[in-house]
Amino acid sequence: MLNDYKKCLGFFIFCCFINFITAFNLYAQNKNENLATTGSITISSEEFTRRYEFTPHPQNKISNLIDPKREFLLTIIAEKLLAQEASKLGLNRDEDLASLINYLKGIFLRDALYQIEIKNKITFSDSLFKIGQERIKKIFSLKFLFAQDINEIDSLYTLLNNKVNFDSLLVTRDEYAEQDSIKKVTFGEMHPLVENQVYNLLPGLFSKPIKMKEGWYIFKVSSIETKGGISLDEETKVKRIISNRIEDELYEKFYKDFFQGITVSTDKELFEQLVNQFFNYLNENEKQFSKTAKVNFQLGEVELKEITKLMRNEHSKTFIKFPENPISVKQFLNYLMFSGINFNQVDFSYIQKILSTTVFNYIKNELLIREALKRGYDKLPSVQNELKIWNEYYLSQRLMNKIYLSKSATDEEALHFYNKENRVVHLPDSIKIAELTTNNLDTISEILENIINETNLVALAKKFENRIINASKVVSDFFPVTQRGEIGKIASQMEMNQIYGPIKTSEGYSLIQLIDKKNGATKKFAVFEDAKSEVKNIIRSKKMMEELDTLTSRLALESNLKIDYELLNKLKLTDVNIIVLKRFGFGGQLLAVPYSQPFSSWYNLYLEEFKKSLP
Repeated sequence: MLNDYKKCLGFFIFCCFINFITAFNLYAQNKNENLATTGSITISSEEFTRRYEFTPHPQNKISNLIDPKREFLLTIIAEKLLAQEASKLGLNRDEDLASLINYLKGIFLRDALYQIEIKNKITFSDSLFKIGQERIKKIFSLKFLFAQDINEIDSLYTLLNNKVNFDSLLVTRDEYAEQDSIKKVTFGEMHPLVENQVYNLLPGLFSKPIKMKEGWYIFKVSSIETKGGISLDEETKVKRIISNRIEDELYEKFYKDFFQGITVSTDKELFEQLVNQFFNYLNENEKQFSKTAKVNFQLGEVELKEITKLMRNEHSKTFIKFPENPISVKQFLNYLMFSGINFNQVDFSYIQKILSTTVFNYIKNELLIREALKRGYDKLPSVQNELKIWNEYYLSQRLMNKIYLSKSATDEEALHFYNKENRVVHLPDSIKIAELTTNNLDTISEILENIINETNLVALAKKFENRIINASKVVSDFFPVTQRGEIGKIASQMEMNQIYGPIKTSEGYSLIQLIDKKNGATKKFAVFEDAKSEVKNIIRSKKMMEELDTLTSRLALESNLKIDYELLNKLKLTDVNIIVLKRFGFGGQLLAVPYSQPFSSWYNLYLEEFKKSLP
């Protein structure tokens, strides 16, 4: 009941998201000039500023000696060069990558439709603004009666009109227990239907019955506090409240008009097969899931790949029957691979219900995407630029991974290294981290807000144990920084107790904190066989970095790289060092920009080769 009352009054928790990117200095630069060009690649001051300011930059003693702007620009240049090379090698035809980019494209297209159909149509009159200014001066103390049935609320209203005391009536009812303290609310903290009645009441008076989603309410005004004036912050708040309400109205109208009369069916037999496969998979793997109080089974990319394999014989079959371009079983499972799906119990009927809701939402999203495509929104610069950045990021990551996997070290190479180093192996640093992992960016946002007051991730893990995947194992054992991919690389650059994230992992998103570190030991091995595994890992990592440096510097030379350092130095940037999440119209949320692991070591080799090429 209290939660319903809060919904009625419009209470909400502020989350650390942006709806569209206009903050920071993105548009503060006078000109959108090119910071760097290399062949057909250009990096504008606008793109650089946006990515720099929405990317955290972990600081340590080494990084303090490096110009962060320069390093970040070199990282983006490398990313774009490697992405271009990856396309030439055909990595852009990778099926998993194509599915991921298609998923992101859908989010950007829906967002473009939302901006044009809803956001861009938000306007309001001066008179409406003045009403809001007057209303925010008043703070109402309210009590309420609640009934789910219209006959019951009418009966209560009749009693009140017959002079029955409101408070005497309230103490006899269940909702009285929820009102141990009087609720104080002002403009924007009530549903407009409630607000319009309440603001016409004097202290001691009550409203007519008001129908809300959860039932019927009658409100009584206990007292009213009135302020003489309002601050600039309150004026801004009034504008935001009015804009949000108009946005809600525009959304509801668009939703009703757009989806009216549309029917899209699914293949019932294939749907039942999907339900069976999800049920069987959860039933067989139940013990492998890290359960929380809210979500018992969080299925992401790893789990969906397994289920996709189980459905291999049905991949090409039509599952969702759009009149044009119907959706196959594989296409739907690819969508789930990136969106994720959660279950609270291993029950056939329950799983059937969750999947039915998921399919329904998928159809709605797909209809919106197709409408955006029909209008040509895929050609909008905003959509193309967003997609290009993410595509380049993932392509460069694919190429880096391909290079790493291609590297090997023979026994002869390992033995030569072993003897050259006089049987001494310099082991990498080892670290111990605290890690909180979830597949929900809302949870990440709330944790980040809590970090302001609590800087210990282990302590925060207890507070959020019902919402993180790894609640039973928050603190890791010591592991070499060369392990665990991006997490190991990032943690190796962090200072003690520094918190960083979120980092995208196969399980979702992780926040990490460096809690202990051991310098890499210099270990002497009496027998080569004992050292061989460690030596091969060192050689393999060294070969990968050498090839990446060589490849990137060669690509930069061949494409005639030019960097405008004068413009770079003039850019005024805000280094907020926080993660920024972006929430999209019609649903969907992502990091505002991809996080690119710093990579500037290639530039020294480039300078050497460039000097050699001079006449």
